Amino acid sequence: MVSGEFEIGAVPFNPDGWGPPESTATTTAALPLHVPFAPFSRSEKLGRIADWTRNAYNNPSNRQNASKNPADTVFDFSADDSFPLSANPDDDSSFRLVDGKPPPRPKFGPKWRFNQHHRPQLPQRRDEEVEARKREAEKERARRDRHYNLNRSNVNQTRREAAVFKSSVDIQPEWNMLDQIPFSTFSKLSFSVSEPEDLLLCGSLEYYDRSYDRVTPKNERRLERFKYRNFFKVTTTDDPVIRRLANEDKATVFATDAILATLMCAPRSVYSWDIVIQRVGNKLFFDKRDGSQLDLLSVHETSQEPLPEAKDDINSAYSLSVEAAYINQNFSQQVLVRDGNKLTFDEPNPFANEGEEVASVAYRYRRWKLDDDMYLVARCEVQSVVDVNNQKSFLTLNALNEFDSKYSGVDWRQKLETQRGAVLATELKNNANKLAKWTAQSLLASADLMKLGYVSRVHPRDHFNHVILAVMGYKPKDFATQINLSTANMWGIVKSIVDLCMKLNEGKYVLVKDPSKPQVRIYEVPPDAFENDYVEEPLPEEEQVQPPTENAEGVEANGAANDLDDVVVDAQA
Repeated sequence: MVSGEFEIGAVPFNPDGWGPPESTATTTAALPLHVPFAPFSRSEKLGRIADWTRNAYNNPSNRQNASKNPADTVFDFSADDSFPLSANPDDDSSFRLVDGKPPPRPKFGPKWRFNQHHRPQLPQRRDEEVEARKREAEKERARRDRHYNLNRSNVNQTRREAAVFKSSVDIQPEWNMLDQIPFSTFSKLSFSVSEPEDLLLCGSLEYYDRSYDRVTPKNERRLERFKYRNFFKVTTTDDPVIRRLANEDKATVFATDAILATLMCAPRSVYSWDIVIQRVGNKLFFDKRDGSQLDLLSVHETSQEPLPEAKDDINSAYSLSVEAAYINQNFSQQVLVRDGNKLTFDEPNPFANEGEEVASVAYRYRRWKLDDDMYLVARCEVQSVVDVNNQKSFLTLNALNEFDSKYSGVDWRQKLETQRGAVLATELKNNANKLAKWTAQSLLASADLMKLGYVSRVHPRDHFNHVILAVMGYKPKDFATQINLSTANMWGIVKSIVDLCMKLNEGKYVLVKDPSKPQVRIYEVPPDAFENDYVEEPLPEEEQVQPPTENAEGVEANGAANDLDDVVVDAQA
């Protein structure tokens, strides 16, 4: 080997810091040629000094520099992205970490190898295709939803038109509309009343059977029929006790708990209803018509699910109302201990004939003070009694009915044991008005407990046979708070209606819930409106003072002649 002399060269000394001195005029001349040089500080990123694995002939970017000395390429990083000087030295983005992950596999099939020159555009193409697929899926989903809602809206619109645009009473041309009140004004009303006073208790009560509290869907009980027990739905002016209290000037306003509950919960109602108002002297009477909707129980009134339009369909609104009333009456009598032990009160049932078997019910005639010289008397009902800590507690008994789980979306037989709260929440959504009226009636009667039964059909297409799946009890005040039912607002609505009617002249009026809008209207009607012509010839004057005979049940409301003798409204037994 030939040994040659290797000159290191002059190495300048920098007494002020690292690296060569600032004046490099003399030092740069002695540096070897084609060796890149860059000044650096301790805070800068350093690249490679030399790469002996580089081959200038294999690198396409260096083929144009093939005329240069191949040995110098180990120091030439000008075409290398990893070298800081290949880009702006001040740009931190030029310093990149080496990714050791394998390259992604082709995602576009065999065409990948022919489209390698489009690699920078692949992420954009992929995003565009994803967005295109999303848009197509969104269009398809919108088309299905539009088709589904179109089918649902047709049925629902038909059902709501049949229920909403049909008034509960036919408005006659000669009726004079006096006022209309939107429900929005009712929500702002508030009125506080003192504790009521019991004027009279009538009827008798049977004790509640506690074994029904343990009924579950697994040990359901068949709903019995009580054909021989009579249930009375007597209106205000046909009540002999209210006639007697009116003669004694015990109050100024008279009504029943069902009528008051309808007024108190009016903002929650959807279906049309009507109340007859009679101004006699300085007294005011709230009545219901014979065969009124108030005697039935609405089903799915506040639900958005469509019901069949045909009236003779077992799942139509009218058929379900009749079925619910039938279930409610039978349930209120089945959950009692029928051993003959009854709790009797001052007077017997005022609507029953002697020896007639009547349902377990007690009437509490109660009086509230509305103003300094204005009192309200209402007949309130309780259906049962129970001993709690050696004290008598009054109960109201009502039943919710399931007719088809497809409409409610909740199967009671599966959910009642594990998710009772979900079942109740569904009923509160679908039957908000009915549950609010039951709660208001319990509060008016000062019931200690309200029992709600869950009754379902044996089969969804069998509306004659039913079973009791569960019975739950609630305190009326707590339940009212749970459903957001304010006592002050309830009485505020009643007080506003009473004040409005007291300004009217003597005569007969009807308060009708608008069938299509959330508001009520007051009409002035003829004195003989809603009365049935049950005689062909006028009676003598001495016979006209007698109260009218009741309907086919044979119930008579006998009372003395008084100021209400000219007010004749048939009672529904």
